Amino acid sequence: MVVLPPTNEPASWNTNYILFWNSLALDLNRLTSSIGGPGGGPPASARFLAILHLAINDAYFAINPDKTGNATTYLDPNSSDPSTKLPALVGATDASQAVAGAANTVLRQLYTSPAAGVATAATNELTALIDGYLARLPVLNTLGNSYRFGVAVGKAILNLLDQGPAPFDQDSYRPSGGQYKFSEDPSNPIKRVPVNPNDPNGPQKSIRPVNAPFYGMLGKRIAVQHKVNGAPTEHIIADPPVGFGINNLDAYNFAFKEVYSQGGNAALNTTRRTPDQTTAGYFWAYDGSNLIGTPPRNYNQILRKIAVEKRPAAGLTDEKNNADFARLFCLANVVMGDAGIFAWQAKWCFEFWRPLNGVRQDIQSPLHDPFWLTLGAPETNTDQISFKPPFPSYPSGHATFGGAFFQAIRLYYKKRDNLPFAPDEADNIAFEATSEELNGISRDLRQPYDPSAPITDQQGLVRTDIGARKFPSLWSAIFENGISRIYLGVHWGFDAFAAEDVVTSKTFTADGLINYKAAQDIKYQTVGARGDRPGQLFPIGGVPLGIEIANDVFQSNVKPTPQQFQPSGRNKCGDPPSSRAPPTLNGKSSEQNGESSESVLDVN
Repeated sequence: MVVLPPTNEPASWNTNYILFWNSLALDLNRLTSSIGGPGGGPPASARFLAILHLAINDAYFAINPDKTGNATTYLDPNSSDPSTKLPALVGATDASQAVAGAANTVLRQLYTSPAAGVATAATNELTALIDGYLARLPVLNTLGNSYRFGVAVGKAILNLLDQGPAPFDQDSYRPSGGQYKFSEDPSNPIKRVPVNPNDPNGPQKSIRPVNAPFYGMLGKRIAVQHKVNGAPTEHIIADPPVGFGINNLDAYNFAFKEVYSQGGNAALNTTRRTPDQTTAGYFWAYDGSNLIGTPPRNYNQILRKIAVEKRPAAGLTDEKNNADFARLFCLANVVMGDAGIFAWQAKWCFEFWRPLNGVRQDIQSPLHDPFWLTLGAPETNTDQISFKPPFPSYPSGHATFGGAFFQAIRLYYKKRDNLPFAPDEADNIAFEATSEELNGISRDLRQPYDPSAPITDQQGLVRTDIGARKFPSLWSAIFENGISRIYLGVHWGFDAFAAEDVVTSKTFTADGLINYKAAQDIKYQTVGARGDRPGQLFPIGGVPLGIEIANDVFQSNVKPTPQQFQPSGRNKCGDPPSSRAPPTLNGKSSEQNGESSESVLDVN
């Protein structure tokens, strides 16, 4: 069985039962990423966390209603639709037992249900992890009214939102091919896997894995209402700068030079990345790494620290903290779940190539280099080389997830504490965080990973423990999380945001670097066109997309997405969210936009 290394946080945090169940979910995240279990990719792991924390939210606030009315249940006890109706309390009075029933029900179904391609041994390990956590609970009355109510809540949330593995399947996808199009990783073109997952030492086959190509068109939306500040929105982004009739070569060429100089392999004499930039790239990575997991785990680890430090009551087990954590983790994870859907929808609609393919294959670029290599997404705690994530580039999943997640936290504390910053400007919520990519434990192995031994007993180059990385604001974390992917060479700059919003000048310095704006001076306001929405302008990249999704869910107070906005299973790229109404607009005409011409991307 896999030996999970300890985390860098006090054990006392898990005396709070909201943090306890979140901790189990995060351990399941890193374990399933290590053994090939369900929910291992970025959008699936985000969805699993959203489902869990919705169930926790409803189990808690159904028993302990928020007197302010700010924190409400996701399911409605008065709903006429059985699929969105909150189960009856039936004598439930203990929120901790209700939360246990809801969380245990959700996590067992999501992580231990048998599935094709998942080894029985993997399912058994995931089950054992859950059982081990439950054994730590001082009281678990599974026959009590409160626990049974929690089970009913968990089942109701699962019935509404758990679609099983089907939306994440690779199915019959084949790359489109051609200029600007996504294709396989030239440094890792295939993956060898057992023909029978239950016979790991038996015959093997070669696969060309891609991650969830149909999820954006099939995944049931969670809480978006397709409205921000009273205006309808589709949660779609502008076309990439080239390949879709826009042909903004200035934006593309700048991003090309940016990633070529800052995202290249350290051994190349063309790479101009600084040590701090390399640190940022690794700090935020969490690319499904062995023993580490996916980006949603990283973001939740950061939130745990912020939530504990900003808790409303001194004692961790105080009821005020239970309520605060239940709502905060629900909000942040729900917006991240929806962010994964819309990011993956755009990724697989555009199928835009990643820099490793673009730099090698784009013979029209003056920087075309058929031998170029990136720093790459790290294969931490293995003996494998770094890789290119197996899904298209635009928009960045990290940027979308982080934009949504940290914006949700910003909005929550802004309202709770009456903080003075504007929703589209820098905040003053400073924090420090560590990363398991750079903790003095994770390493690049010199031999195959041995799951039976602690990682600290395995030979390899140990990643330096950088300690806590300091951030003056959550706004600065949004920026660094987005730009970190350029430093690894796995994303173009416009995958995260428009260059006009984040650089002081498009002129490179004498040593090949770029002068970026201080995070507090950044506003994500540049917009661009779409060929299928003439006369309208849309956000560029994952950061503004994620922020927009967070604004939608926060303003609507975490309610189920209406049925008319759910995918039909027959949607095509560019379809409006509802087939029952004319296309809704999150873009505006240039006359309606209200921004100066300098803030609007030149698309001519």
